[in-house]
Amino acid sequence: MAVSIVYHGHSTFEVHSGDHRLIVDPFLDQNPLSDIKASAVRAGHILLSHAHFDHVADAEAIAKQNKATIYSNFEMSQYYAGKGLNVVGMNVGGTSQTPFGKLSLTLAFHTSTFPDGSPGGVPSGMMIEIGGKKIYYSGDTALFGDMALIGRLWKPDMAVLCIGDHFTMGPSHAALAAEMIGAPLVMPVHYNTFPPIAQNTEAFAEDIRIKGLKPVVLKPGETYSL
Repeated sequence: MAVSIVYHGHSTFEVHSGDHRLIVDPFLDQNPLSDIKASAVRAGHILLSHAHFDHVADAEAIAKQNKATIYSNFEMSQYYAGKGLNVVGMNVGGTSQTPFGKLSLTLAFHTSTFPDGSPGGVPSGMMIEIGGKKIYYSGDTALFGDMALIGRLWKPDMAVLCIGDHFTMGPSHAALAAEMIGAPLVMPVHYNTFPPIAQNTEAFAEDIRIKGLKPVVLKPGETYSL
């Protein structure tokens, strides 16, 4: 079944396959690079990697307007359950059977706190299995050696990797991560939204090509079909 990725700037992207529409780390209304507003999103599933503002800002609004289910770590799920929203709470290392396929939470080395100061549990990456494809999303993270194990265990079709530096791994570390994971397609995220994370995506794309992989660099609003 066809799987499409729709990028909305920063780390926000949608995944579409058949009747299933997912949105990951929605940060739209206050994102200067976003091509849409949260009110335009039509998604039944919301996937959250961690609780920082630039990854959850529009999660509650999108969940309410779509009667969508939020998938996250356990602490974040309890936070949203307290607001009366539909949730699936997980933890790193676990896999959930979902209406769209499977979702696994993987390691990420970062922090996680909600904008109101509430604890956001342990941050994570994600392995999204949908429409016969496997999409690895690093979330916000530093480079770590077990990314090679993620590649070995799942053999993902695409790796979506943060490249902004300052708060996460930068382009050179992300390129090494891509090499370790071994996914044939590599999509950069978490860059150029704010001055501290400004990056040259063309230089990153060339590093990915040198490693024998295909870069997928999307502008907000663009779609790529796997």
